[in-house]
Amino acid sequence: MFSNLSDLKKAGLFYVLVMVLNVAQILIFRAAAPKAEIVVLTHMITPLLITILMLFVFTRDGVGQHGRFGLGLRRSGWRTWGLALLLPLLVLAVSYGLGWLSGAAALVVPTDGGGLPNLLINLIPGLLITTFFALWEEIGFRGYLLPKLLDLGPKRAVILSGFAHAFWHLPIMLLTPFYGAEGNRLLTIPIFLLLLTAAGVVYGVLRLETDSIWPSTILHGSFNVFLELFTTLTVMSSSVAIYLVGETGVLTLLATAVVALWFLQRRKTAVKPVLVLD
Repeated sequence: MFSNLSDLKKAGLFYVLVMVLNVAQILIFRAAAPKAEIVVLTHMITPLLITILMLFVFTRDGVGQHGRFGLGLRRSGWRTWGLALLLPLLVLAVSYGLGWLSGAAALVVPTDGGGLPNLLINLIPGLLITTFFALWEEIGFRGYLLPKLLDLGPKRAVILSGFAHAFWHLPIMLLTPFYGAEGNRLLTIPIFLLLLTAAGVVYGVLRLETDSIWPSTILHGSFNVFLELFTTLTVMSSSVAIYLVGETGVLTLLATAVVALWFLQRRKTAVKPVLVLD
């Protein structure tokens, strides 16, 4: 249908379609099935659906013997899996630790439901489930979109793809009460956008370094799982705590931004050929 589009135009078309579908499904499911789980899950699958449509309907890049596309699914990038698993733990331990020390939040170890041991055991199935859902987003934003932005240069591409992913969350934040509803939106939304952009830089660099979508997917899933863990272990002692820790916290933003800058400056950002047949 649009076989002669440049990569940047394909990126633009992908993003317009993913935002339109995102808003449409939120409005539909918010009214028809106003349950948080349904609205959130249908929101998360939109990047995957639009990627499929781009490859097999709108551009036909995935059709026929000459169809070539680089989603990064074939290579494992296993050498960075340990980093992907543990880096979010380090970032969140620093940010939440500072939050606890400030007195705005407090560490509370649960005693019911098996206590801390049971909480830690549940991390393994939680990580598997969360990583599976993170894959839906990563296929779209780091699998499809990021390689299409490389004409802008790798650093600009990882920053822009990170911001695009962050901005994609805005409809569910603004149109539903199911995501990021706590705190003053004038403060929480800018912090959230900057945080996810910084995290997206790390995801993107790993994607380009390894020519694989799996490290960024594991990192994404690991961040979400450890975020839930630290949230469970934390009691907000002050109304300002929401602006210090978590996805809308300045401390989390600063810790993530430091890591993102290090990735941009210290880790190799030379781009390998990413157009492989998956």
